[in-house]
Amino acid sequence: MVYARTVKDRELNFQVSGLLWNRSLVMRDVETNSLWSHLLGKAMRGEFKGTELKILPGVMTTWSEWCLRHPRTTLLGMSRTTRSYREAVWKKSRRFVYGVHLGAGRPSPAVSLKRLQQESVFNFESAGHVVLITAGEKGVRARAFNRKLKGEILVFSASGKGVMTDDRTSSRWDVVTGECLGGKLKSTVLSVLPGTISFRTAWEAFFPEGRIVE
Repeated sequence: MVYARTVKDRELNFQVSGLLWNRSLVMRDVETNSLWSHLLGKAMRGEFKGTELKILPGVMTTWSEWCLRHPRTTLLGMSRTTRSYREAVWKKSRRFVYGVHLGAGRPSPAVSLKRLQQESVFNFESAGHVVLITAGEKGVRARAFNRKLKGEILVFSASGKGVMTDDRTSSRWDVVTGECLGGKLKSTVLSVLPGTISFRTAWEAFFPEGRIVE
């Protein structure tokens, strides 16, 4: 997950606390020593207890794919964890889901990574939300969008490498940015929904009311 780290006009610095909650990482902010769930983005203890960090749209992808779109990007190297998150991890796809984060305490849905490896452009509905998830090869890249546009619900399908089309206008869309590349809706951009690839057990623990699509 990606969060804004300004809370009540204070810029916070976060680090790993060394603690676990529901077998999931707990963060702490240096300024107040409050403890935060990394998956909920919510403070569980301390001065900011009950406060939620603002979720920012993000994409989980491979370095090579990112560089194709953003060649001037610099990278923060994390030597202690780099080897743990190579593509081999995603071969055990039944252990993972791609979750759409609708906020702490809300029924946030998820889709099994196995399903996204089989269906790279996936449309579904859950708890009143119409969601589109696009996934890269092997499921190592995924992003979620709201597929309701100007009051109309669109259904998307894959149409070549990196491109999808909608069922209403047959316009062509970029699967990563959600921008319409050509057709009646050219230059329109789908709204990004916050999401992340997560261990299935962690998602079930933090979002027990959320539907998991197999």
